[in-house]
Amino acid sequence: MPARTAAARMPVWAKAVPLAIVAVLATWWLADRHDRVTNEGRLAAIATDIARRPVAVRCPGPIGRIMTPAETTAGAVYLDADGNLPNETKLRQPVCEELDALAEGRRDAQLACAARSTSCGDDVQSLAWAVNTLAHEAFHLRGILDEGLTECYAMQSLAQTAERLGAAPDQARGLAVLHWETSPAKKPVQYGVPPGCADGERHDLRKADPAWP
Repeated sequence: MPARTAAARMPVWAKAVPLAIVAVLATWWLADRHDRVTNEGRLAAIATDIARRPVAVRCPGPIGRIMTPAETTAGAVYLDADGNLPNETKLRQPVCEELDALAEGRRDAQLACAARSTSCGDDVQSLAWAVNTLAHEAFHLRGILDEGLTECYAMQSLAQTAERLGAAPDQARGLAVLHWETSPAKKPVQYGVPPGCADGERHDLRKADPAWP
C-alpha cells in the first residue's frame, strides 16, 4: 500500500485555515479599496472646483500607509522636472481619515463644539486642519504656489469645503474661525499669511461678504 503524502495526512482544519486567512485578507483589501476610492472621488470633486480644472486626490493604500508611517506633511503637490503642475494631490492618511469621517457623519461631536466655541480640543483642531489641507492643496493645483498666499485662500475656503463634506453652515463657519485663530502658531513661517489677507483687503476672496475668514 503506497505511503500517504503529507497533504493527505494534513488535517482538514489545517488546510482550511490558510484559505480562510486569504479570504479574510482579500475581503479586507476590497473593502479598504472601496472606501478609499469613494473618499478620493468626493474629495476630487471639491478640489476640482477650487482648482478650476479636473484634478484628482490620492489617499495612501495599505502599502503606502506602511511605507510612510512617520511622514508629517499633511498633503503635497509635486511639480515635474520642468516645473509643471500635476493633475493630482497626495494627502496623508490622517487627513484622509478625518475627511472620510466628516463625510460619513462620524464627527458630530467635533462639529457641535466648533459651532459653539473656538476653545475646542485637539480632535476638533485636527478636523479643521484636515479640511484646510484639502483646500490648500487644491489652490496649489490652481497654480498658486506661494505657501502664505495659498494658506490665506485655503482658510477662506475652509467653511465652504466643510459644508461640501456635510457640516452645517454654523459648524463649518466655526471650524474656519477656530482654524484661523488656533493654527498660525503651529505652522512653519512660510505658511504665514501675507499682508492684505484680511476682511475687505487685497486677498479677500469675498469682499462683499463680511464673514471672515
